[in-house]
Amino acid sequence: MEPEKGKKFWPLPVGATKLGRGPDNPIRLTHDSVSRNHAEVVCGADGIFIRDLSSRNGILVNGVPRQKAALQPGDALKIGIFRLELLAAPPTTARPTEPPVEEGTEEVTIDQVFRLPDQDRELHALYHVCSWLTEGIEEKDFVAKCLRLLTDAFSAQEAQLYGADGQLQAVSGQESGKPVLKLAAFLAKKFQESPEATIISGASIARHQQRVGEFNYLVGALRSPQAGQATAAPFLVLLRPVELTDFTRANRVLLQLICQIWVRGLARAIQVQDLHRENAQLKQKAGICRLLGDSKITQSLRERAARAAATNVTVLLQGETGSGKEVVAQFIHQNSPRKEGPYIKVNCAAIPDTLIESELFGHVRGAFTDARRDRKGKFAQADHGTLLLDEIGEMPLLVQAKVLRAIENKEIEPVGSESVVSVDVRIIAATNRDLAEMAKAKQFREDLYHRLNVVPVPVPPLRERLEDIPVLAAFFLDLFCAENGLAEMGFAPDALAQLQRHSWPGNVRELRNVVQRCAASADGDVISAMTVESQLKL
Repeated sequence: MEPEKGKKFWPLPVGATKLGRGPDNPIRLTHDSVSRNHAEVVCGADGIFIRDLSSRNGILVNGVPRQKAALQPGDALKIGIFRLELLAAPPTTARPTEPPVEEGTEEVTIDQVFRLPDQDRELHALYHVCSWLTEGIEEKDFVAKCLRLLTDAFSAQEAQLYGADGQLQAVSGQESGKPVLKLAAFLAKKFQESPEATIISGASIARHQQRVGEFNYLVGALRSPQAGQATAAPFLVLLRPVELTDFTRANRVLLQLICQIWVRGLARAIQVQDLHRENAQLKQKAGICRLLGDSKITQSLRERAARAAATNVTVLLQGETGSGKEVVAQFIHQNSPRKEGPYIKVNCAAIPDTLIESELFGHVRGAFTDARRDRKGKFAQADHGTLLLDEIGEMPLLVQAKVLRAIENKEIEPVGSESVVSVDVRIIAATNRDLAEMAKAKQFREDLYHRLNVVPVPVPPLRERLEDIPVLAAFFLDLFCAENGLAEMGFAPDALAQLQRHSWPGNVRELRNVVQRCAASADGDVISAMTVESQLKL
């Protein structure tokens, strides 16, 4: 049906409604100034948005050329020769009926979505700026969201953010990402020096730059309250074509308020993120040596490791890959008389056979090609401390003999040196292999095995201590949220039960990875069983 002058269209349905000259458009505008498929209006619970479909003549929202814009009641659209006005409130999807509030109880509103009056653009803009800042979203995402919001709130053609150096950093208003106008260095400096939000007419600066007279400008500096007016600061610029209505005093006051909230909020968000990272580092240092878990098996492991820590004897940790042998080793060191000394780790499986001797014992200058200076080995670095020989079952037999000599005599001989160096090192060895069987098969020196196996400490797999999973999962989740500046999260009871039903072939390391994936993919602050199930399948 062709539109008539003054006709009101039926209420827009939820979803996308196309406008154009073509007969298949629900809103048909029959005139050559309108493209066949000109634009579409999308309605949903979040509001109403219009998007240009690469039309020939474009669309105007409140007189401003826009490719995409949020709409509110009272907004005027110009599509070709047609002027359309949005009269109805945005349709929303059906919501479940809320239960009545019982007498004598207070209604809980903290979890409800706060919706603003659709006709109040200023309140709408202020609310969203404050909301995004308190959500703690990344600065890049916050900037993109705010620029789009400002473009709509001030009926501007474009919103731009310039850095303290006067260079354009971000722009909103054009899908291509290219600005309609980029300020010359002189004008950028002039705009930056505005003491507070300022309206600048295009006519007053037209002589300084080509096309600059085509727009009027609303400028606001993002200057910290502690910084002086002479301090260079980032600043916002809103552009509105001169043929439209001028920016008003109310616009200037609103932008000044938004700038103050913006700069204070981002500074606080950066401070909170730094505190989260520092807290995560402290948690990691404190948590590594705690041997988390309340199961009887973990309590026994903790007691056994504590008894070993009180002495200086050699300890052999045996357990499956990912079961936490390295955590137990650090627990022993940090609870030993050597806790103030160095704690050095070396993965014997990760070092080529040709380099492991130099890595362990060091070398002198000229010992081999590329040995341009003397270098301390891991034994010397761990002097008066603890040396963890991880994956010792992968150590070559030739090197094993020298390790045995170093442990027994407390002396090492750097590669290429004719003298020995005395060292005082406590050895902790770790392996996921059966060294006794390897010794019988002549794949590991039997004398070294007996020298290492003074205090054996078996580390049980996670499947034998499933009661520890709630504590471990909560620890890994808190650590991940703190490291990434996220709000606190938790697991639903059925999600924890789902974790406890898994066999965990990768042990604690696998649990940590699954928890991180769940946190990264969760929709809210409570991780559901469905989320856990989907991440366990990866």
